[in-house]
Amino acid sequence: MNYDSLQELAQKLSKAENLIRNLEGYDDYRTDATIETGNPSAVVFAENENDVITVVNFCQSNNIPLVARGAGTGLSGGCVPSDGAIVLSLEKMTNLKIDPVKKIGYAEPGVITKTLLDEAEKHNLTFPPDPASYEESTLGGNVAENAGGLRCKKYGVTRDYVIGIKGVTSDGLVIKTGIYTNSPGFNIEDIFIGSEGTLIIITEIAFRLIDLPQPGVTILAAFDSPKNAAQAVSDICGSGIIPTVLEFIDGDAAECSNRYEENEGLDNAAAILIIEAEAIDLVNTVTICQSCGCVYIKKESDYQKAEQLWKIRRNLSEAVKAIANVRISEDVAVPISQFPILVDFVAQMNKISELRINSFGHAGDGNLHVNFLSMTGSESDRELIEKDIVTLLKKTIELRGTLSGEHGIGLAKKKYLPLEFDKQTLDFMIKFKRIFDENNLINPDKIF
Repeated sequence: MNYDSLQELAQKLSKAENLIRNLEGYDDYRTDATIETGNPSAVVFAENENDVITVVNFCQSNNIPLVARGAGTGLSGGCVPSDGAIVLSLEKMTNLKIDPVKKIGYAEPGVITKTLLDEAEKHNLTFPPDPASYEESTLGGNVAENAGGLRCKKYGVTRDYVIGIKGVTSDGLVIKTGIYTNSPGFNIEDIFIGSEGTLIIITEIAFRLIDLPQPGVTILAAFDSPKNAAQAVSDICGSGIIPTVLEFIDGDAAECSNRYEENEGLDNAAAILIIEAEAIDLVNTVTICQSCGCVYIKKESDYQKAEQLWKIRRNLSEAVKAIANVRISEDVAVPISQFPILVDFVAQMNKISELRINSFGHAGDGNLHVNFLSMTGSESDRELIEKDIVTLLKKTIELRGTLSGEHGIGLAKKKYLPLEFDKQTLDFMIKFKRIFDENNLINPDKIF
């Protein structure tokens, strides 16, 4: 890339020093939480919408790929830059305003999820979608991937709380949806949610907030087999109970968690469920667990003490990652009636595979994060991971499931997309992408 043109770009930004051309010490901006990597030509830290417009126009004029980035916590390679691309970091765009009367949060894309939760709580409000990485994930990234969270069974996912989006198109125009507009029209914000940063660069989001609910009773239930724990999930949901949280952790993942931070009830458990249930549903929830092979149960109604149990789930991704040289995580999802079959299938894979395989996830939503772990990181292990991933994905589709519950397709899964969609549907999606990004410059090479 021409050095003089980059210098010209730098001078148009809010601060010239926000353009980084020498990327030594900026390796984090080559990757995300996957093993995928790219080689960008520069990194730009946008401080406002004008900076975003400036960078978009520059990339369009010079035919340079552009990849927006938040905190880099994604697990699909969604913000990994194409070679030669400019990485547009939105982490400095952190303005946040809470309107407690209208129960709306207005947030720039770099706002950390937990920051919104903490600010909303000051007004006795909350933002329910809370991914396990909520202490570091950004709201822009959550919208791009339509992130779920521990409370998704009862309260839904990010899409259910977005009521307006502002963003910059590939030709440098500002587009507004939802409450940012003055007249009714097509509800196009749903198009951008979950589009993995391939259509527009989001610059602000309006979120619906709800009254802060009273915490329920937290239950930790250990089971004699993963399949029985998964059957309890299916039976709880089938009974009409809607827990606030319903999380599954298999025995191997529980062992990782216990090694990372020791907790009562995790020793030698074949699988565990962590549940938050309302008092009215407590007896029935416990009864269902006991009828499905529950061998240990702990109930905690004290909020502070219950937080220790939730740490088991929130620390789990780091706990699993810490034991392996390479971890590949796939977030498949199936109808809740098929969840016991999927869980048992993964348990059997772990028995016969040369790799270590474990799983956990938002069970109430049928979402299972399956981790393929290599202790050596060798090429042969990577080939085995690839083989086992295909086996898992084919089984998921057989069970009428989907390849990604919340992590997205990105780079990591794009070659598997034909397992789920026929050619006509994929071709239509690509045409749709070209409507917003004719020259394929915004986050190219992702999804398709």
